[in-house]
Amino acid sequence: MAISKTVVPGAKKISKGKVARKIIAKQKKAENTLQIWLNKLLFTTTEQQALLEDLSTLVEDGVPANKAIEVLAAIATGPKKFVADSMIEIISQGKPIADGMKGWFSQATVELVRAGEQGGTLSKNIRVAAEALGTKSETLSSLAGSLTYPLVVIIAGCAVLVYMKGSVFKQFATIKPVSQWPAEGQQLMALATFLQNWWWLVVVVIAAIIIAIAYMLHNTVGESRKIIDSIPGFKLYKQIAAARLMETLGLLISNGVVFKQSLKILQHKASPYLSWHLVNMEFRLGRGRSNIADVLDTGLVSHEDILRLRAIADAKGFEHALIRLGKFAGENAVKKVRKLGKILGGVFLAVAAMFAGMMVMGIYSVGQALS
Repeated sequence: MAISKTVVPGAKKISKGKVARKIIAKQKKAENTLQIWLNKLLFTTTEQQALLEDLSTLVEDGVPANKAIEVLAAIATGPKKFVADSMIEIISQGKPIADGMKGWFSQATVELVRAGEQGGTLSKNIRVAAEALGTKSETLSSLAGSLTYPLVVIIAGCAVLVYMKGSVFKQFATIKPVSQWPAEGQQLMALATFLQNWWWLVVVVIAAIIIAIAYMLHNTVGESRKIIDSIPGFKLYKQIAAARLMETLGLLISNGVVFKQSLKILQHKASPYLSWHLVNMEFRLGRGRSNIADVLDTGLVSHEDILRLRAIADAKGFEHALIRLGKFAGENAVKKVRKLGKILGGVFLAVAAMFAGMMVMGIYSVGQALS
């Protein structure tokens, strides 16, 4: 017996409409994900600091926090506006400001703002969080500023050398073969040829070295880390990490967050290096260490700071002393980074001078040979 199929008019249209809506929804979701990713990439430490400073100023002037964020969303541009809009969306659901900051700021900053909301010190806590980000930004910018000029000089010199190979050296080679040039001229020609053909390899090698050093500093732990931390330049990473740890830990404790919970907060998205120290601190706390300085004595915080903290651990205001030591250590680290930047800048300038001298001697020797 044959079974007849009943075709409902418009069924295919409805089905196609659902498929089209699903495709459009997926496209919008993909576009939104890409937009969030790009804004997270552009929302640098400097941008974070600027947003927190503006927010703190408005709250200090008596503007309610949620209204202050709406004002920032109206006047800000770029990633700051995108972040402010996303915070408004979360706050409109009845959630606290700290929840709106998740995903855009570090967990320590989020919890510091949360403690300020709960304790009535929101503007102060936001200001302190902005200052902490400012220290980090200043450290990186001071190093970059010291290295920018000499690196630009070296790159410009390489570009000039390659240009000369295709113009001046090419004309010289028509007069006398390169094999008959003086040694200085041949070396200069060989360097120009190498830069012209393998400049990308130089860039890859430099990038690989930078990535390898960054990976080593972020991930290496255990006994081998002690050797790395003993190297003057690499030791700065340890000092900066210790300074930020002490200051942030002190701020969390001073705002009512218990010590154990503060350690857990700092572990969120921490580098393996810092996380390793925090886990050791948590283990020491679980073993019943009564003096907080003993808990912090995992090799990250300097021996001098541990002695100071041990002396004042039982006194009132330990968390404020922790903040002061963190700020002081951070300032010292910034000074050392600046000094390191000046030293490296001087080294690169010396290399640039040697490079320029090599070019002059090479061109002069070839000119003398041709004359």
